[in-house]
Amino acid sequence: MIDLPNTEALRCALDQPLGPILKTLLGDRLADTLECGLQDLTHVLVVQADDDERSIVNAVGFSPLRSRIENQPNSPDWDWLERHDGWWEALYCIGVSGFAYILLIEDADRSPFAKLCRKGKSA
Repeated sequence: MIDLPNTEALRCALDQPLGPILKTLLGDRLADTLECGLQDLTHVLVVQADDDERSIVNAVGFSPLRSRIENQPNSPDWDWLERHDGWWEALYCIGVSGFAYILLIEDADRSPFAKLCRKGKSA
């Protein structure tokens, strides 16, 4: 897991050895955040295939495997979902301030998060 709670963390991550697709996704998220003036309102979390639910909850305060309000299992409540080459991008808006969590989820068969994204996108 790579926890990037602000634009400075995003910038630092881009200086790390990452796969080219992930690096492009992070660079695009940074550019979008700055262009839209959301630099203080965006938290990016890179969820890798072997990350567990508890780690994600510790990082962002909720599990993508449960709905945030009813706490129902396998009830995704992302506000937007997009498939990229090898990755899923799930956006969770919080409140009306413009704050959002962006979860970049590695698309691997062993990941319950990726499985939920596949299921959600086909529904």
